[in-house]
Amino acid sequence: MRRWVVALYALVVVAYVGVALWSLGQLPEQVVSHFDAAGAGDGSTSRGVYVATTLAVGALILLGLPALGWVCTAGSGTFVNVPHKDYWLAPQRRAAFRRRFLDDMLLFAAMTGAFLTVMEVAMVAANRRTPPAMGAESWIALGAFLVITALWCVDLTIRRYAPPPDRST
Repeated sequence: MRRWVVALYALVVVAYVGVALWSLGQLPEQVVSHFDAAGAGDGSTSRGVYVATTLAVGALILLGLPALGWVCTAGSGTFVNVPHKDYWLAPQRRAAFRRRFLDDMLLFAAMTGAFLTVMEVAMVAANRRTPPAMGAESWIALGAFLVITALWCVDLTIRRYAPPPDRST
């Protein structure tokens, strides 16, 4: 795996846990935890339940995505959907494919964790407003995450998993 991806992933994990624990001291006892499309609060829960849920969801995403990558590449490749599958799953390239795929799953976990971290800060900001309301920052963060993810997926399909050009000619 590329060291910068591992470092980024570790940084995001620390940031996510840090922001979730920080929110424990910032949120009111009763947290408005659900908002309608206009940003108005329409559901609440206790601060303890909210933070515990936040940490559980973060653990599921941040640990689950890399684990899923590991499980999917451990077997025959049946559960892997990758461009040029026959090329990448050839016996002589399996180890390189596995490293590449796990690297990409770690990067996607980091991207998703960064989005969740930003949303946690937005949740604290929303609960500080009177009345509690989610601002435009949540839609901006979601839009940025979706655009970055879409561009990254295109790059994976077109460039990252493209077999190298045939150099025999």
